[in-house]
Amino acid sequence: MQLLEIIKKLEGKSDHQRSEFIEQTLIRWGIPYEIHPYATGRNILLPSGRPQWIGISSHFDVVKNSPGANDNASAIAVCLDLIRRNQIKPLKSLGIGFFFFDEEERNLKGSTAYVKQLGIHGMTGLINLEMVGQGDRLALWSLTEKSKGRVLKTLETTANAHNIFTRRFDRIVTNQADHMSFQKAGLADAFSITCISEKDIEVAWHYYKAQEFDVDQATLWEIITQAPLFKHYHQPSDLSEHLSEESLQMTSNVIWQTLLALDK
Repeated sequence: MQLLEIIKKLEGKSDHQRSEFIEQTLIRWGIPYEIHPYATGRNILLPSGRPQWIGISSHFDVVKNSPGANDNASAIAVCLDLIRRNQIKPLKSLGIGFFFFDEEERNLKGSTAYVKQLGIHGMTGLINLEMVGQGDRLALWSLTEKSKGRVLKTLETTANAHNIFTRRFDRIVTNQADHMSFQKAGLADAFSITCISEKDIEVAWHYYKAQEFDVDQATLWEIITQAPLFKHYHQPSDLSEHLSEESLQMTSNVIWQTLLALDK
């Protein structure tokens, strides 16, 4: 499956159109799903059906005036790829559920509503996907060096075995993401994955260093937009032409191999 082709079908589309695309894809594949409605939106869920399980999530909403290729059609594409892989070769014992959250860009309303209404019963971990379309490294956040978890450790070990660099971050600049709703509810082994490059890491170092000197927000923004990850962030230029099939496949492969390792 070419994941960039999925992104091209999603970029520039409204939240409703993206949601509809996800549903139609699942219907075409013969995969059952549920709609979780709440006051201002609706999440798409693929329940695990097992008492103990981990979640894989992304969000389908997009900010105004942005085509939303990397944020967050890239994550939708990888989530769909993982669903397809599990359909073709189902995991034997590991319970896995998938989420497509609404209104992440509106203060995490979709994931917050899910946790509030349905809770985290039986969940042992969550991998959330956020901007995974460019770069050859994986940022894992919001974490510290003391963060622990079976899912986290297995993913880091798996990536290392495939010579893929991972690094923990306490945040990705000022971003928030849907994993935080689960962390706040008490699920410690919950984190987001974002694809980054060596240049992104270099810029991040300068950004955090500048914060120590209490520079103004305009200067901080000038620094951070030097990072490839944020050059098109929430901009009209967030287009599929800036993304890489290799980055998308790398992310999908690492997560799938992680799930296979956990399944053993």
